[in-house]
Amino acid sequence: MIEIQNLKYRYSKTTPAVLKGANAVFEKGKISVLLGLNGSGKTTLIKLLAGLYRPNEGQIRYEGRSTEGMSIKERSRRIAYVAQQFGRTDDFTVSDYMLFSAANRVKIYEQPNEDETALVKATAERFGASQLLDKKLGEISGGERQIVSIAAAVVQKTDVILLDEPTSSLDICNQYNVLSVLKELAEIEKKTIILSSHNPNHALFLNATVFLLHNGSIVDSGKASKIVVPDRLKLMYGNYIVFSKDLRYSEISFSK
Repeated sequence: MIEIQNLKYRYSKTTPAVLKGANAVFEKGKISVLLGLNGSGKTTLIKLLAGLYRPNEGQIRYEGRSTEGMSIKERSRRIAYVAQQFGRTDDFTVSDYMLFSAANRVKIYEQPNEDETALVKATAERFGASQLLDKKLGEISGGERQIVSIAAAVVQKTDVILLDEPTSSLDICNQYNVLSVLKELAEIEKKTIILSSHNPNHALFLNATVFLLHNGSIVDSGKASKIVVPDRLKLMYGNYIVFSKDLRYSEISFSK
């Protein structure tokens, strides 16, 4: 269980607060989706959960323990983080980049063993990215980099995976593939997954718990089937939110 209590954060003393007292409980072994408009605080909250920022006020607890008492090494063994933007590491191969994720369990003087290499290959195959392993990161597309960064987080072998808009650069086919793997990780491997998204339908596909962020506060939460409905979303997205069945056309979606 991950719990946040009265979480407040501002980037400087002269700027408005980005988070204004957020409270939430993210269930262990489940998928939670953060929904909200640009600037609502989704990215900031995920970075706080990852330990990249420290809250100005409030607490973050992982199974009752404050994150501020964890070393970087310990956090890397418990929490994997996937950012929106991919860092500049163009000269590394995809295989080597993914192997870096094993650093949290390999001693400084050791090389990753055959088991770690096999895990990289199996994870790449799971994400449909085996053909990328020998390519350099600078040779692949932005969407492919996003898939590789998510796959690397799985190689990290943590109980918690935090993802900031993990499908933002992906075509509809790869969105389905990535979301399907995340669903398996939660349902079968009991990973705790927290992700932000601009697509409410993704929360429905994942059968996730949804947290609605608006102006720096969590204003609603619950199962996707209860929250991702026009009446609940109008606060954020406006009065024109409707179900596809209420339109003159039917939208394409994923099949479970």
